[in-house]
Amino acid sequence: MPLLIDGHNIIGSGVLENISLQDENDEELFVSRLRVWRSNYHGKVTVIFDRGIVGGSSRELSGGGVEVIFARDPQEADDLIKGRIHRRSQGLVVVTNDWALRREAKLYEVETWQAEEFVQRMESRRGRSAAAHVDTQRRGTGGASALSEDGLQEDEGSESNVSLSDIEVSEWMDLFGPSKPDSERPPRVEPRPPSPSRAAFSRDRDALRKRLKGKQRRR
Repeated sequence: MPLLIDGHNIIGSGVLENISLQDENDEELFVSRLRVWRSNYHGKVTVIFDRGIVGGSSRELSGGGVEVIFARDPQEADDLIKGRIHRRSQGLVVVTNDWALRREAKLYEVETWQAEEFVQRMESRRGRSAAAHVDTQRRGTGGASALSEDGLQEDEGSESNVSLSDIEVSEWMDLFGPSKPDSERPPRVEPRPPSPSRAAFSRDRDALRKRLKGKQRRR
């Protein structure tokens, strides 16, 4: 869903930690926060600030999925927001605490979020994304590494990241278990060389066979 944010209205609501209208760079701080939230949000984000010296889109602040527009005064900012409400962009959500803008959005059946609801939604979305990332790493389904108990990454297949059943352990011990001591090993039987008489008998037998074959051919 595309978000249309009433910038200074949200900053002035006091729901943003460490950001207030008294900050000289309040717009930059808010846009930086929006970019962090935008990394876990798939919709387009547009924020409109008033009190801009030069009106229009800001190339310096726009980026990272966040479009920044400055209006020359608060009245012009409201007009810009109303103009987008009237176009009824599909799925548009207007983020503001301004009562008049919220009423206008309701007339055009455009959803609105107040400042506190907006921050809660963005923070919870960021938290769910981080939790899912950690859970994926712990289960080893997101890549070749997982997290150990102290939060450090371990390579898949490392000793502390391998789990074997009791049956598998037993099979491995049978195959690669510790060798038996010499006292428990059966005596080694050395092959004996053939005796001279057996060797002579084999030679005579082969010679006799050759003679018999020769006689049969002559016949």
